[in-house]
Amino acid sequence: MAENSAPGKWTRARIRKILGPALAVVGLFYTYHSHLDGCPREVILAAWAVLPPLWLIVEYWLLFDRNRESSMEFEAFKYSQALARNLWIGFLAFLAAFYLGNWGGIIQS
Repeated sequence: MAENSAPGKWTRARIRKILGPALAVVGLFYTYHSHLDGCPREVILAAWAVLPPLWLIVEYWLLFDRNRESSMEFEAFKYSQALARNLWIGFLAFLAAFYLGNWGGIIQS
């Protein structure tokens, strides 16, 4: 039986569905705020290079219950992890181009 069958219960699946997007939104707002406050670009880029993969690992090892969730739920989980990975890589590439390339001067002008 699926773990998330009880309504209102805080299951691992429910925590994943809320905490993942919430961390992404907080990270984007913090990045924007840090950029405006003059946080070193290297710190922002390093945080985006390290923290999202750590979250994906934590999500897989601690928030996915292999014993209680079905194979269909595992396929959906793998799809969401792949989507999150692709979005992370795209955003990281944008930040690298923005911070390390000439885009930063063009956009700030």
